[in-house]
Amino acid sequence: MKKDIEIELENLQRLNTEMAELISGLSEKPSFIETRAAGSILHDYYCGVEKIFERIALLIDHKMPEGEDWHKQLLKQMTTPKEEIRKEVIKEDLYAELKEYLSFRHLFRHIYGFNLKWEQFSQLCYYLKELTEKLKHSLIDFFKVT
Repeated sequence: MKKDIEIELENLQRLNTEMAELISGLSEKPSFIETRAAGSILHDYYCGVEKIFERIALLIDHKMPEGEDWHKQLLKQMTTPKEEIRKEVIKEDLYAELKEYLSFRHLFRHIYGFNLKWEQFSQLCYYLKELTEKLKHSLIDFFKVT
């Protein structure tokens, strides 16, 4: 399991690099192609985070959330320690930050790409590097104890 999570972290780092390349070359008003590309990277990024959390839920907790809002439940599950099984995977502050990316993932899946508005999600793009570092440190800390 740890190896699978390391691979996912490498994938997240690759997405982070792609985003850095994209935003470094942006003009003041990104084109619709750049906007859609940034949206796709953010979508892929959160899906990768969710893969990590799914592995933990299935292989350590032995419980995956169900229902229409399972994505939200899974994220919340990662903030809750399981008695005698594991400590929390992420703290509340990281939970709040990841919740914004989950909301974007939901939006991205349910609208046409031409309706994406750069102004509404650009801060997520610029914050991705910092988020990746926080997530990586949380997972390192989690696996030290588990």
